[in-house]
Amino acid sequence: MKSVYSCLAVVLLAGLLAQAHPAFLLAADSASSATKSSTVSAEVKPDETKTDMYISLYVQGSRPLNRPARLQEDPFTNTDVQGGLGGGLKIGFFPAFAGRYLGLEAELSGLDGKVNAPTATSGGVTRSTNFRLQSINAMANVLLRYPGETIQPYIGVGAGLSGGFARDLNFQHSTIGVVHENAADGAFAYQFLGGVRANVTDRLFLFTEYKYFVANYQWESEFTDGSRGPSFTLNYRTHIIAGGVGMTF
Repeated sequence: MKSVYSCLAVVLLAGLLAQAHPAFLLAADSASSATKSSTVSAEVKPDETKTDMYISLYVQGSRPLNRPARLQEDPFTNTDVQGGLGGGLKIGFFPAFAGRYLGLEAELSGLDGKVNAPTATSGGVTRSTNFRLQSINAMANVLLRYPGETIQPYIGVGAGLSGGFARDLNFQHSTIGVVHENAADGAFAYQFLGGVRANVTDRLFLFTEYKYFVANYQWESEFTDGSRGPSFTLNYRTHIIAGGVGMTF
């Protein structure tokens, strides 16, 4: 009789284990899925929240507005300010705490150009000038962008210092005299910009942008005998188109 009861107990225990086995498997699968989901979330989260840092190189061309050059505040009204080519370097970042929408950027660039005012007489005074205008600009920009996966449009504003270099200077003025030599001036500058960045790979991107750049230069000159000459000014305004390549890290 005892053996019969023992056999029945064994059969009953086996049935209970057989019914419990699928539940254990389901619980194990759920735990495994939860672990995998947690792992994936942990892997995705850093990519979504990391700060976007980058460096880029670019070439640019300018189209200045014709603003009169002035010699001791006497305007050369027929001034032709010609554009040229240049290039630059950008280093910037879009911090994670700002959602990578708002960023800061340091920019170093250079431009070449020319200023020309053909000989003209007005008010009994004959004037003419021509010189090569080169600038080196160090700017800090604040940018606002849409952080899309591939295409990222942005706008911004910047301010900084522009070094304006007047080369091969030749001012001719019938009452003031002749002004030659080279001159240099450091001036406050600001700019407005907007562009589009296209991500080619996870780290490589291309970009193009438009800038409106402003700097008011005032140079001190010398006469041909070496004595100090009059000052001359140019309120420089230019449209700039740039394009380049960069890398994030």
